[in-house]
Amino acid sequence: MAWALALVGASTAIAQPPPESPPTLTPPRLIEAPSIELPEGAEPLPPDAAVDLELTIAADGSVNEARVVTPLRDDVDGLALEATRAMSFEPARRDGTPIPSRIRFRFRVTTTTAPLQDAGTRGHEIPSPEDDAQGATPADEAAPVRGDAIDGGGGEVVDEEGFGARAVVERPEPGAVTRVTLEGEELTTVPGTFGEPLRVVATLPGVSRTPFGLGYFFVRGAAFDTTGFMVDGFPVPILYHLGAGPAVLSSRLVTRLDFYPGGYPERYGRFAAGLIALETGAPEVQSAHAEAEVDLFRASALAVVPIEGGRGVVTGAFRRSYYELLLPLLVDGVDLAFTDWQARIDYRLTEHLDASLFWFGSQDTLDSTEAAGAGVGDETTRSGFGYGFQRLIGKLALRLPDDARVTWSGTVGVDDTFVVRNEPGGLDLRAEIDGTYLGQRLEAVVPHGELLQTTAGVDVLVTLYRARSTIPTPPGLGEYPRPLIDSQTSEIEIRPVMASASPYLEEVLHLDPFEVTAGLRVDTMRYAEVWTATVDPRAVVRYRPLEALTIKAATGLFAQPPQPFQIAPFANPHLGPQRSWQSSAGVEITLPHSVDVQSQLFYSYMFQLPRTGNELTVDAEGNIQRQVFFDDGEGRAYGWELLVRRRAQHGFYGWLSYTLSWSERFLEDSDPVPFFFDQRHTLNLAVSYAVSGWRFGARLTLASGRPDRPVLGAEYDADGDFYRANRGGLTGRLPTFHQLDLRIDRDFTLGDHLRGSVYIDAINVYNASNTEARIYQFDFEKSTPLSGLPILATLGVRLEYE
Repeated sequence: MAWALALVGASTAIAQPPPESPPTLTPPRLIEAPSIELPEGAEPLPPDAAVDLELTIAADGSVNEARVVTPLRDDVDGLALEATRAMSFEPARRDGTPIPSRIRFRFRVTTTTAPLQDAGTRGHEIPSPEDDAQGATPADEAAPVRGDAIDGGGGEVVDEEGFGARAVVERPEPGAVTRVTLEGEELTTVPGTFGEPLRVVATLPGVSRTPFGLGYFFVRGAAFDTTGFMVDGFPVPILYHLGAGPAVLSSRLVTRLDFYPGGYPERYGRFAAGLIALETGAPEVQSAHAEAEVDLFRASALAVVPIEGGRGVVTGAFRRSYYELLLPLLVDGVDLAFTDWQARIDYRLTEHLDASLFWFGSQDTLDSTEAAGAGVGDETTRSGFGYGFQRLIGKLALRLPDDARVTWSGTVGVDDTFVVRNEPGGLDLRAEIDGTYLGQRLEAVVPHGELLQTTAGVDVLVTLYRARSTIPTPPGLGEYPRPLIDSQTSEIEIRPVMASASPYLEEVLHLDPFEVTAGLRVDTMRYAEVWTATVDPRAVVRYRPLEALTIKAATGLFAQPPQPFQIAPFANPHLGPQRSWQSSAGVEITLPHSVDVQSQLFYSYMFQLPRTGNELTVDAEGNIQRQVFFDDGEGRAYGWELLVRRRAQHGFYGWLSYTLSWSERFLEDSDPVPFFFDQRHTLNLAVSYAVSGWRFGARLTLASGRPDRPVLGAEYDADGDFYRANRGGLTGRLPTFHQLDLRIDRDFTLGDHLRGSVYIDAINVYNASNTEARIYQFDFEKSTPLSGLPILATLGVRLEYE
């Protein structure tokens, strides 16, 4: 809190020498625009009829992309979009240098006037021009339409056209060699995502396919728990609901999603592989706004209310599934449900200081008790698991002279996870883990002219866990293993505390055509009986010999503390953090017809990996104890990533992503073996096209099957009365995965304030029977494949009122 008070005081008591003149940003200005004529017999338009468009304007003044923001009528909307092809602008300029821009443009449809333009640049109010080219006149009594001039620094082009429907593969910020950015409310039309923008991450280069559409990722050959999920700079346990469900946050509250397949910037840490970082904010609205969406699996609602004359915004959202009504029709004895909620307030305290408070939470449960009991269970039978979390995040953002800025944020949150397995005649097994999170972040970004920029900060996180479990009692030291029929359980409760404080520093040097980023992060960690510090240097070099070509390379170290159950007294309270050394090199190419190509090679060396064992060790006092986890595992992953995309233009977009990778682990005294989730080939192809209020899309996924351990035979264990399988190494593979998804959207408008869309989204439309695993008979004599998701389709309606 002291940091927060310091920021508030700084906003009004900053004493600095006179700053240099800030860059001059000039908005684009309309030069020429065609008139449009309604066809004979068309319905008349009301007075002051207008279509609000969002235009992406190139540095040469041409319109690269146009989309309808506020529709008027289908026929008029189509004519307005067609007219944008012939528009020309005086481009936006930064210190006199043309730059690309994105503006909101009001196309006034009357019998005597041409289109009007009312645009702005970031941080500047731009009044409507008194007299535009071609006789255009200002919009009478029209609310100002804000726009954004997109500045890449030094006149470089920043790609804002969009990956997919309108997401972005941007030129990464300093400190990250590769970053894929998705903009929150966009990408709602990608087939197979059920309208969820955040699920598009699964189709990006470097991401291996996960079974059953679950919400975790194997990124560049690393284990799924080494890729982190961040919301406003703080970790959350999961971003997606169970059962191929949606994200735990409304997409309207996500202003940006950054996906780093590796080599993420110094401001982030505590994860040894990739990172998915969400930045949240209030939706941009001019007046009170409401949305509702209903499909076959869930219902959601959102409301946005400006306050204090637009100085602040209050937002609330809620979503609930009703799988429990549908699953009994498909699967007996399975109960699945999820809920999430968000409440947010954003407020501008002063001209230079913004504040926000964001509360959100999620709860998922899966109960398969009836299915596990198979009709013969009793009141003691139960099988299921669930997880939930809540977070409260406060933030203060201070803008200083010369484009410097300081940001403070803090969080408090709770998690709860449980797994239970009780069956008649079996062991009563249960595990519960509760966590309380406290964190703060303080970061300052200070530019030093055009050549140098410094970013410095500190990231503090404290986690208090309480883990309770009922587990089988292991034999004592020196004892023969007991027969399973006499197994007993033990109640265990631990309360580990994990704390870390991480200062970081990053310097960016611009020496055109080079850009060099060098940084250092120090993670000091305290948990169980360990107090350690990891020093992680990272560097990125980008070289741009041609306007359409960038060559890039990066290398760096990353660290991640152990999981709570790995540092329990009966596991290994001395377990060290796992580490990785990640490197990559590649190119970015801009081709004609709005086509971009990214190609890169990557190599990751993973060390101090936690591995399981069951060995006797001697501690410093000479005591003999059993150890379950060790931190001497090693592995490597390497491969090639390719992304070819056609940026969204005139309603059409498409992309192809392909990953060729090898992921291996080193075993003692043996050659490296494939990682259990190694996938040699992963390919995704998506296309989407909009015309006359309709949008049609398709997505194809192909992926190699993961390694499989074939059963070579089985032995009967008389003590336990069961068969024990004799398995070979990871010498086989499951069959190749293939799936086609389709989506159709139809937009509509009802009156002046209500608009929406109807959509059909289908996963696995030809019902491919993809094998996710194999299920064996009790004696392992026979087996059958465990199939993945069957054909799954939803019909939904989305409405917006303002």
